[in-house]
Amino acid sequence: MLALIEMNLLPGGRRGVARPKGRRKLSLPKFAGLRDMIKGDPWVIGVVAVAGAAAAHLLLTFFSQSVTLNRLNDELEVQRQDSIRYAESIAAADSLEARRDTLQAKTQIIREIDQDRFVWAHIMDDVSQALPDYTWLTSLRQTAGVGSDIEFRIDGLTGATQALTRFMRNLEESPFVRDVRLVSQEQIQQGQRLVHNFVLLARYQLPDSSVIITEPIILAGE
Repeated sequence: MLALIEMNLLPGGRRGVARPKGRRKLSLPKFAGLRDMIKGDPWVIGVVAVAGAAAAHLLLTFFSQSVTLNRLNDELEVQRQDSIRYAESIAAADSLEARRDTLQAKTQIIREIDQDRFVWAHIMDDVSQALPDYTWLTSLRQTAGVGSDIEFRIDGLTGATQALTRFMRNLEESPFVRDVRLVSQEQIQQGQRLVHNFVLLARYQLPDSSVIITEPIILAGE
């Protein structure tokens, strides 16, 4: 039996191409059965709707959390920079406060030294001014205390007990002297005269600032 072969000799005609054997054609799955299942069962429709809503919710939550996380990271970076800046400011403030405390401590020491250096000047000046006639001193020395809180002893001679009483009263009136008390008194022979040998104890006190008058060492204009 003879087989006839047809050939297309016209221009532009399609030529027959041999299709290779063994190659399968790729095709997408068809969901005709699923569509039929959804049409027929309302429960399936509900499950599919819920699944779709859940997927949409998860997707929305993911994007929302991503936006929130980015915002929190930005805020955290801002807070970190602020913490660094505030830490530097706090360190500077602590340094200034430490320097202030050091200066205050040094100033206080200078004030105490300056205050104590005039103690004996005030004592000797007021004792000499309180000394009445016919009375003289043989000793003036510190017996206890430190700084401006000191006790001192006065040894002296007087020609009359009334002069000793006046001397003690004058000392009590001094703003720099307090607690004047007589320790001992005896009559002794000194040359051709009888005199009274006495010992007094007193304490120094810092008077009110209104009592102390300060004057500049260098006058204005000099």
